Amino acid sequence: MNTLRILSEEEIKKLHLASLEVLDTVGLKIEHEKARRMLEEAGAKVNHQTMLVHFPPNLVEESVKKAPQKVIFAARNPKYDVVLEPGGDTFCRPTVGSEGYVDLETGKYRHVQLSDCREWAILVDALENISYCAAPYPADPPLDDGGDIHVLRTVLENTEKHVHAYVGKNEAKSMKNMIEMAVAVVGSEEELKKRPIFNTMLGALSPLEYEDYMIDLLLVSGKYGIPAEIATMPIAGGTAPVTVAGTLLLSHVELLAGIAIAEIANPGAPVVYRPIPLTLDMSTGVALEATPENAFMAAAGAQLMRETYGIPTNMMGQVTDSLITDEQSMIERVFNTLLPTLVGANIVSGAGGLEHVYTVDPVQLVIDDDIVGMTKRMLRGIEINDGTLGLEALARVGPGGNFLSDDHTLKYFKSEYYRPRIFNRGTREIWQSQGANDLNENARQRAKTILREHKPAPLPDDVVKELDSIIKRLG
Repeated sequence: MNTLRILSEEEIKKLHLASLEVLDTVGLKIEHEKARRMLEEAGAKVNHQTMLVHFPPNLVEESVKKAPQKVIFAARNPKYDVVLEPGGDTFCRPTVGSEGYVDLETGKYRHVQLSDCREWAILVDALENISYCAAPYPADPPLDDGGDIHVLRTVLENTEKHVHAYVGKNEAKSMKNMIEMAVAVVGSEEELKKRPIFNTMLGALSPLEYEDYMIDLLLVSGKYGIPAEIATMPIAGGTAPVTVAGTLLLSHVELLAGIAIAEIANPGAPVVYRPIPLTLDMSTGVALEATPENAFMAAAGAQLMRETYGIPTNMMGQVTDSLITDEQSMIERVFNTLLPTLVGANIVSGAGGLEHVYTVDPVQLVIDDDIVGMTKRMLRGIEINDGTLGLEALARVGPGGNFLSDDHTLKYFKSEYYRPRIFNRGTREIWQSQGANDLNENARQRAKTILREHKPAPLPDDVVKELDSIIKRLG
């Protein structure tokens, strides 16, 4: 299926040239002294007193082109590997950063617990359209005090899929601890570089700043070959120009700077372009994620990177500003999933998220599995060949016949159409006889069934013992 284009060739060119101009003339504040000196040696203009770094266009172009266009998010089980490349498949992951959880049993909101991360990982492991796992943030243990290590351990034990790992504010130390845990699973640092079973995310501070600890994380992840989603979260009208074009420009500037730093420090470091543009609601002061403009910005960002450098992209998709899993949530997340996907984003993320990603709901995660499944079916388009045209079937059945039992129907009916797992598509009589459940209740029941019946493949006993030893040593 041909990809959708939101921006014209002239608009792409104008945005990109404007980005290079801002990087050169305005520059970014880079707190990290080692990174500033490295950039200075590479040809950037640096004022160490103000921490401002100006990136000449040729330095940006040469550096960013070193980033690989193909990035592998490896999984414990290779059949779940996520391969990001131009023109490749689109993948989905859950939202990350949520501190609220909707309890599956009570339906009530509460703070995330570490046990919820286990539940979440098991659901992701079982849901066929959720490509890899990202977990919410438990309150205990605190993420910035070793909780990030406990979350990674919990998730690694409960899914065979690739893992997105949140790293607390002690980034460099936490990343090294996570690498030690991943090495315990895969066997060696060399194997981890070949098959990184987790990735991480770091971000610019809009407008136009990278804090010290974020650069630390960028340098460590690149050294060990851990894929880094380089992110930015400009808020239109707050920390970014109020216009859609201005917010697009700022996010592109910040991400190009981050990618350039990553590639100057560790040429060939695997990175993912991850703009997360928000819109400030001037009436409430809330930063919104799921407006039509957000969908346009996500789609335009995916196209902008695809047509300039071809680096893999991760765009917000299954997002909502609704506080609950309701009709508003469904409408917003469908629009925000479809647009960037049709433009060719490598990843659309946010599955299971509510309330501007502050909260996650297992029921919404199960619904999103079907939303993504339907979206993937749209991406396949219509396959037209001698087999799908059914010429022989038409000749066999002829005028007045039916195709129900024809071999052509038996061959294609399962693969041609996507069948949602939780939709009500029967008659009213059947629906009423089965309890007259709505979509949310069907999703809730499926989630409970998965948690009751699905058993993720366990880690080997010796690996579990080693992880126990690492956790005990780290406290």
